[in-house]
Amino acid sequence: MAAQELPKELDLDNLVHLENMFVEYGREDGLVAGVRSGVIEGRVMGCEKGFELSREIGYYAGCAQLWKAFAQLDPERVSDKSLKKINSLLDLIHSFPRQNKLDDDVLALLDKIRGKFKTVASALQTAERYADAPKSKLFY
Repeated sequence: MAAQELPKELDLDNLVHLENMFVEYGREDGLVAGVRSGVIEGRVMGCEKGFELSREIGYYAGCAQLWKAFAQLDPERVSDKSLKKINSLLDLIHSFPRQNKLDDDVLALLDKIRGKFKTVASALQTAERYADAPKSKLFY
């Protein structure tokens, strides 16, 4: 029985290549798993943010519709100028997109709606404000 003779020198290039190969396989598996979990996480976050935006817009719409109904019931207490502001707020709210489109600047429109809401509330001398609205970054 002749024993198989082992090479006296180790081929380190093959070992380094083997390690790099396993690192690359692991990286590819990690990318696939990351994409899969990222899609799910992104969809969940999108639903949560969409719900928050819709709830805020719904609050503004409800207040504006109530103010408009109040103005129609008692026109002497609400000026024509305030009624125009209420209608302008309602127009902004109705222009808010209901579908997710990339070309719509939803946050800029939301800022306009927030500003118009504050203007109308001030004109009507009410202290209405959306409770979950982001706090102003301006401090006095």
